[in-house]
Amino acid sequence: MLTLTKKAHEAVAAISRPTAPSHLPGLRICRRPDRPTFAVNRVVSPHESDLVVEHAGARVFLGPIAALRFSDSVLDVRTDDLGRLQFVVRAAA
Repeated sequence: MLTLTKKAHEAVAAISRPTAPSHLPGLRICRRPDRPTFAVNRVVSPHESDLVVEHAGARVFLGPIAALRFSDSVLDVRTDDLGRLQFVVRAAA
């Protein structure tokens, strides 16, 4: 199961704050359709086939391929020189 570092949990929990009573947004990780990489996006709800990883207000939705690829991984976050968040998935230790 994908786990989150403390910093990633804080960032994803901030992203996952409800925007309306019927919307429970989260961070979605899925395979890009046009290249062999993964995309990370804020979305308002998971796709029907997504695996939902939820812990204490942080919601991560994994597309089917991402769920297989990152089943034993850790999600971390760092900030680039412009202050933008960059999510990184690495193998669990």
